[in-house]
Amino acid sequence: MREFIRSIAGDSCWDFSYKEYNFLFAEQKYQSYYLFYFPSDRDQLLKLKKEAGDIFRAIKESKRYHSDMDKNITCILCLEVDNHAYYEASASGKVSDLGKIICLVEEDLNYFKKNVLLYTKEMDEFSQEHIGCLKSLCQEYFTEENFQSYKKSYGDNIEYDFLINLFIKIPFLSFEGYQPGNRKEYQSMEAFIKARLTEKELNLKLIEEICIHLEENLQDDDALFEYLDAMVKEQINEAGMTKEEQIHED
Repeated sequence: MREFIRSIAGDSCWDFSYKEYNFLFAEQKYQSYYLFYFPSDRDQLLKLKKEAGDIFRAIKESKRYHSDMDKNITCILCLEVDNHAYYEASASGKVSDLGKIICLVEEDLNYFKKNVLLYTKEMDEFSQEHIGCLKSLCQEYFTEENFQSYKKSYGDNIEYDFLINLFIKIPFLSFEGYQPGNRKEYQSMEAFIKARLTEKELNLKLIEEICIHLEENLQDDDALFEYLDAMVKEQINEAGMTKEEQIHED
């Protein structure tokens, strides 16, 4: 899995050493940084949570450190588990022991954000067979047929399951960069919203201005209501409503 992750992160990826921990460190766009950790078991997963402060200090002492890394690091903990542990929560409908551990780790935001990426032995073997091939894998497996199959039983489609979890757990991966051809089934929320605004012929600039005004007045109730009243009256005037209609609107 380590080499597959390295191929995803690209040339910005380098080894980072701290005690016996197995790390990769990657820099991505917009001054975002990712610390990939490959624990051998659940105990090592929890150990990172306990030693996050020491690990962060080691990062600050490294030659590659610079101030942009402060508060901009996400740690991706890549843990291989057996099939039973991987599918246990879904099968039982309850939070498994592993699920509780994951919650403890991911809810801890001290020093850096943490995401836990689980995978099985079969998924690891699949990744090793396709190092450097993420885009072609997405083009092959991100289809409507595989999506419907995954919804029915994700245990029967480990390739799709594995790939979709990569995009969920690794923030710098974007569906827009990996979707097959010109398909729009997978797109960023920003792209989706802009497309719907265009479709509905809504004025995006006006919406942004309204949001800015609302944010500026959130702490002042009088100013907020005054702004809302003025906005409603302006809409009434633009619509040319009658006096009776205005009273009903108020």
